[in-house]
Amino acid sequence: MKIRLKFEKGHPVMFISHLDVIRVFERAFRRANLPISYTKGFNPRPKMTFTPALPVGTTSCSEYMDCEFDEEILPRDVMIRLNNVLPIGIKILEAEVADNKLPLSSLNAASYVVSIEDGSNNEAKLRNAIKEVENSKEIFIEKQSKSGAKQVNIIPLIYSIEVLESNSEGIKILMKLSIGQEGSISPSVIISVLERIAGFEFEINYIFRREIYYFDGNKKIFPI
Repeated sequence: MKIRLKFEKGHPVMFISHLDVIRVFERAFRRANLPISYTKGFNPRPKMTFTPALPVGTTSCSEYMDCEFDEEILPRDVMIRLNNVLPIGIKILEAEVADNKLPLSSLNAASYVVSIEDGSNNEAKLRNAIKEVENSKEIFIEKQSKSGAKQVNIIPLIYSIEVLESNSEGIKILMKLSIGQEGSISPSVIISVLERIAGFEFEINYIFRREIYYFDGNKKIFPI
């Protein structure tokens, strides 16, 4: 059977890599003595599938993984037993049977909350830069790939950018961006583009991934 887990990656572990998160779960399944399935071959690995990697330094309350088991087990039992052995900063929030759910590989969108400093009262410059991005058909950046550097138009990868709130603690921006196999872009790259347009450097307080889902232009489908 296959179980889908929703988990958070908080501040205590915000700087560990995606590979480190995988290793944490491998150890946690062993420590919790859960009957997870393993691949065949010379180097068997637990059968786990994760949503696209979270950028290092980013926190989230909407990370997902699918894990296969050799025997029937209650999703709630998996959640409780893992939470008893996972390190501070990683916590299972929900668990459901995933045998007939939308594959995690189909997810193509995520929303982020980005908090930036506004020490020089540059909200107006930021809003103008966001408006320019919204009205642009092409904005190219250089991205590295296995075949080398290439120019990529990021506009199709941006669903929306808006200012959520502005106060003495800074400015919060909501970004809805493409992820997954059809192309992805990180919030930090968007901030760099806004800085280039605004002619001012924005200091990032934090980046938080709020949701990850499948988006078809009209509706959202969430993993759980």
